[in-house]
Amino acid sequence: MGATRNVALNELPIRGISINDVTANSGSATVNIVASDSGVIFINKYVTADVTYSLPAVATAAGKMFWFFDAQTTKNIIVNAPANTMFMGNDLAASTATTTAEVGCAAFVICDGTYYYFFEIYGAWANA
Repeated sequence: MGATRNVALNELPIRGISINDVTANSGSATVNIVASDSGVIFINKYVTADVTYSLPAVATAAGKMFWFFDAQTTKNIIVNAPANTMFMGNDLAASTATTTAEVGCAAFVICDGTYYYFFEIYGAWANA
């Protein structure tokens, strides 16, 4: 008998790319992700200020996945989850993951409807 599947990841194929270069904005930028953005790779090319990607409520994100990739070297990517709902590194109740402004920093995030699971693919990510 194989593993029991708790949450179907039926949208695992990559569905698109969202490139953030926000050239008209001189301050920090926030991208509010919705559950229907599942399968999208968010590429950050914005170099003026940090960019925050806010994940949707966990109840609406069961089986959803999101990718993040840093394509610049001067500012951080910040991934926010609802309070105490993200497992990453050695933290079982994180709310924020932040890059260290390194080209190629990448992460993959999936949700089971209760928690987000943050997988560091490359680079240094700090949790808070």
